[in-house]
Amino acid sequence: MIELISNKVNYVSLIYDFITILFLFFLSLGIILRTYGISREKFALTNIKVLFFSFPLIVLSSYLFGWAISFAFSSGPIVRGGFREFSFALPWSEFMGPNLNNNPTFINEYQQSPMSLIKFILVSWSLIILFGSAIIERVRVGAFLIFSIILGSIFWPICSSWSWSNNGWMSEVFGYHDAFGSGAFHTILGGFTLGVLGKVGFRKIKFNSFSRSREIPLNSEICVIFGNALLILGLLGLYLYSINPFAELKNEFGSFTTTLNIHGNPISFNGVLLNFIMGITGGLIISSILSFNNNKKIFIGGVIGIVSISAGADYYHPIHCLLISMAVTLAVFKSFNYVEERFKIDDSSDIIVTHGFAGFWGLIIASILLWGYPSSMVEGSVFTNPFGQFAGALIIFWILGFIPGYLTASVLKFFKILHLSDTVKITGQDILSTRDKIIENNNIYEAEKKIISEMKSNKK
Repeated sequence: MIELISNKVNYVSLIYDFITILFLFFLSLGIILRTYGISREKFALTNIKVLFFSFPLIVLSSYLFGWAISFAFSSGPIVRGGFREFSFALPWSEFMGPNLNNNPTFINEYQQSPMSLIKFILVSWSLIILFGSAIIERVRVGAFLIFSIILGSIFWPICSSWSWSNNGWMSEVFGYHDAFGSGAFHTILGGFTLGVLGKVGFRKIKFNSFSRSREIPLNSEICVIFGNALLILGLLGLYLYSINPFAELKNEFGSFTTTLNIHGNPISFNGVLLNFIMGITGGLIISSILSFNNNKKIFIGGVIGIVSISAGADYYHPIHCLLISMAVTLAVFKSFNYVEERFKIDDSSDIIVTHGFAGFWGLIIASILLWGYPSSMVEGSVFTNPFGQFAGALIIFWILGFIPGYLTASVLKFFKILHLSDTVKITGQDILSTRDKIIENNNIYEAEKKIISEMKSNKK
């Protein structure tokens, strides 16, 4: 019988946390850079400002209630009892800030510390700006901020507590296993985006008179390429977020230090990093073959590859990761145009297929390859199995993702606060800044013209 004694809280773990935060910033920066690259010029600056402005909003909402929700709902409630202890995560709690009485045992049991909250906020922000990059050029700023709170501070924390924690009811009841957010991050993102875009609709220029989708020219191909590269690098931050590398365990032979996954199972840290690289490799091989001349999609293969293996990259063999990433990337690339033209979905960043579908199928593949593996360290948890994994994937995509997104968009559309006006959709949201820039340039030109005239007069 193995029991957790404590984490070694020292400078090494502190450095590890800072490295995790750095990579999570790379993830956010890559998303924003890519969004600028795919935005049309008349919307580009506004899109960047809106995505950045969502950061203070998600900080406040996570601090006020999102962080508490991520602890309170881990039992369902109802499924495995009522609400679990979350008073320490309320904004007025003494533990929600600098506190020398935060003893190691308390921190280990609840993963409660200011550093944990910071990482939680950054993951939540990455989630909502990925979503925001899919709905650009159609939705009002206020509507996007409402979506951000609903997804980033309500339903994602619930999803995280259910399926992406060491005491979530899905692992205990279903045998659900998701090591690095294939479901809790990517699948819920795809489901929520699909629900919202079902009501938002498509840009008027997206489809031609034959109902075939147009490839809208990129605003900056360099930004798209470097944005995707940073996004791939930033997804390593999501892996680091899901790992406890300095856990001290004790069994009948004594105590020892090892690495644990987010469900509390011992894993190999080096093996996870190798699998991460193999996932990138498999995805990039397929995307470079299929879309070498398409600068928007060539690096997306790396993202799809990582997403597809995230459910079981803690247990997979590297060859598994290579083959899974190649197969899922091929399937996703074949579904790009089908989703757009069959359902008239205008997903600017291809979030639904690259994250939602890849994450969903990654969970299903893990259920087969990891059948019988331990899903969680919690005593009495069901072993990983196809039924539990499939049921968990459906719950996350449809109940926690699609339905909240669709209902929220329906309410906003009913009150006529969802869409930009048709005029703004044509002229662009940057028209005011462009107008002011033209006026200022004209004023500067007139002032310089006057100065030159005065200089000529003085010479005479």
